[in-house]
Amino acid sequence: MSKSTPITVPETMRAYRLIAPNQLRWERVPAPTPQPDEALLRIHACGLCGTDLHLKARGHYYWNDQPLTLGHEIVAEVVSLPLGYTGALQTGDFVVVDPQLVCGDCYYCRRGRLNLCERLEHLGLSVDGGFAEYLTAPVRNLYRVPDEASRESLWRYALVEPVATCVAGMRLANPQPDETVAIVGLGFFGQVYAQLARLWGVQQVLALEVNPARRAVAQAIGAATPLDPNEWRAQPTCAHVVIDAAGSPDAADWCLRLARKAGRVVVFGYRPEPVQVDWYQILVKELTVIGSRSSNHAWEHSLQLIHENRLALDALTDLRPFDAIEEAFADAEAQRAFKPILRW
Repeated sequence: MSKSTPITVPETMRAYRLIAPNQLRWERVPAPTPQPDEALLRIHACGLCGTDLHLKARGHYYWNDQPLTLGHEIVAEVVSLPLGYTGALQTGDFVVVDPQLVCGDCYYCRRGRLNLCERLEHLGLSVDGGFAEYLTAPVRNLYRVPDEASRESLWRYALVEPVATCVAGMRLANPQPDETVAIVGLGFFGQVYAQLARLWGVQQVLALEVNPARRAVAQAIGAATPLDPNEWRAQPTCAHVVIDAAGSPDAADWCLRLARKAGRVVVFGYRPEPVQVDWYQILVKELTVIGSRSSNHAWEHSLQLIHENRLALDALTDLRPFDAIEEAFADAEAQRAFKPILRW
């Protein structure tokens, strides 16, 4: 992929910003100025995540009620690098961006648990993100897109971040080939989890989903056996690993019900309200409940999966111009689209 010509950065740029719950609009804001350890990036594409829908609806546990540029599934072009930088990146390179901004010094950072940093900030959740023309990010957060990637396919690398969160969850669950994996929810993340389970060597993957259109997509992909809740009531409790990829009000109950004795339950789906569960089921089945937050040390693996087309993602993505972002939000909220990706 040939490098682009030098970019002249304007003083102001367009950004799609959360002003208040259920109030999003385009604004013209100053173009960002990089700090000494940061690169300046021109956004190429950015995915729309369920977290963006949560932010739109009611804010988020990160949000401080100030206007915020959303978007954290980012692929971008390097415009400038820090003075004195001696690493492998060059201006004109395309990169994916880890949106987790960590301190590097706290108890968790020093033990490699970066996603649990005591002073964690997050692009698009607590500080301005990728639904804009330009962005700054620490150089350590950038992962170079391979040169062989064509310019026409660059938007696909916006999927590296959401896939990385699933890879991190799979590593925590660590399913074995002879174990059964059950997935609650077949949105984008549930569909990815089903495919990752197959890559992990799992032979039997089941998935619970109320939306028949999503079940049909899963059936076509072929990674999981999709069932609606009524069908699943007749199934035996058999899953060694159960993954909540829905974050729905009843997902926790389903996870505990489906897990077999000594099983593992991965809490991945996000729900802002507290969830009530039958605590006693954890005791009598001796379950292990595992929280999986964001991504941790999964970026290289995820980048390789996207670059090598190891996952069937075409049926799950919906490429749109950035000017159609309002329609993309509406379609994602109505479950008419799995994963809209906005591209300049």
